[in-house]
Amino acid sequence: MTDDMIERVARAIYAAECWDTAAPGFYQHAARAAIEAMREPTEVMLDAAMQFASCDLKSEWQAMIEAALGEKP
Repeated sequence: MTDDMIERVARAIYAAECWDTAAPGFYQHAARAAIEAMREPTEVMLDAAMQFASCDLKSEWQAMIEAALGEKP
């Protein structure tokens, strides 16, 4: 997990919030926790990735995230 991804997720969490009174570092902490929670894919995520039985890792990853969000890949 890179700091770049943590920062991207932190900014997304910040943008989704209606308030900005959190202590500095809160969003990075929340982002790290969110990314760590996704370390082990669910069966639904794995099934979504299987539709790309190829070397298209970006599409596999996106399909897995969409499945985790309850969206159809």
